[in-house]
Amino acid sequence: MKALMVTKFLPLPDNSGGKQRSLAVARCLAERSELVLCAYDDGTGDVAGLEKLGIEVRSVPWRPNLAGAALGALATRSVSAGRFFSTALRSEIRRVHQGGSLDLLQVEYLQMAPLCAGVTASRRVLDLHNVESALVQTYAELRTAPSSLLFHAEAAALRALERKAVAQFDTLLVVSERERERLPATATAVVCPNGRDPTGPLDPSSTPTVAFVSTMGWAPNSDAARWLCREVWPEVLQRCPDARLLLVGRDPPPDVRAMASSSIEVTGTVLDVMPYLARARVAVAPLRAGGGTRLKILEALDAGRPVVSTRLAVDGLEDLVGRGVVVADEAPEMARALAELLGDPKGASELGYVGHRAVAAAHTWEESLAPLVEVISG
Repeated sequence: MKALMVTKFLPLPDNSGGKQRSLAVARCLAERSELVLCAYDDGTGDVAGLEKLGIEVRSVPWRPNLAGAALGALATRSVSAGRFFSTALRSEIRRVHQGGSLDLLQVEYLQMAPLCAGVTASRRVLDLHNVESALVQTYAELRTAPSSLLFHAEAAALRALERKAVAQFDTLLVVSERERERLPATATAVVCPNGRDPTGPLDPSSTPTVAFVSTMGWAPNSDAARWLCREVWPEVLQRCPDARLLLVGRDPPPDVRAMASSSIEVTGTVLDVMPYLARARVAVAPLRAGGGTRLKILEALDAGRPVVSTRLAVDGLEDLVGRGVVVADEAPEMARALAELLGDPKGASELGYVGHRAVAAAHTWEESLAPLVEVISG
């Protein structure tokens, strides 16, 4: 079988949730096909590592600029899709297509679909990662005019792209039943949840530390960091004065960096999040906007750290509630849950270990991607 996979960025190093999912998909396809991967290289891509996995890499440099984004927005009729549109990557995709018939076209992210217009394959699969229109709609609801109007317009543009994708792809992959319900009723959608290859729990933490691990430059995560610091953390300190909060992840905006204090550490980009999870007694997922399922929840649970999460953040992972995850949607509720776990080292460790076992039992990538394997084998 000959397969072409198109994604945003080379997925090694897999230092973000999106890259982790894309890498898992790429490995799955490489085990079953002759795979060519087309993506942007942001200067950190590990081409040699991907080639060792049996993947042929065709990449172009990631060089975002305002003029290119504007032309892309005109071509795709979407601001976010336009950001990832380039004639260089489109040409590379077409060269692969012209090199011989394809059995499978696997596209990661809705925004990459316009680059694959005209590419034929026996089976065309679009992995949405998030239902982007619903994601952007949540941004709009968190803002006031005039910026909310711009997000409402972009949500409408993305809904149009999703309707087009329903017609152009044989199968759409989503990460949860709720995400499937957000698509047009005519969509052929298959649920492929996010997963995690277990590595084993860390030793219990000796300090009352909370970790929020995420890509801080992503709007829902930076919003969550602000809310956590402003609305939740002061009450945690009242209950547990020695508590510390770690905001771990790349590209924090200036106002998130400004949250740093005697009790809050903002790390910026780190090579490995495990040392920070090792310091933490509890992880937190305080998202108020967004879509998909949170790979960072699986990562924390696998490390043996219980997670206090909003209900939205645990979407698609509901089976883990009570099995490593504590749900708290309001600020006082979340502060109380965090403080109780910080003050109970043994209880936190036991709950984290329950979460680790739950991830290992039911949330491995092999199990999560089994529906995709069925689709491409059918």
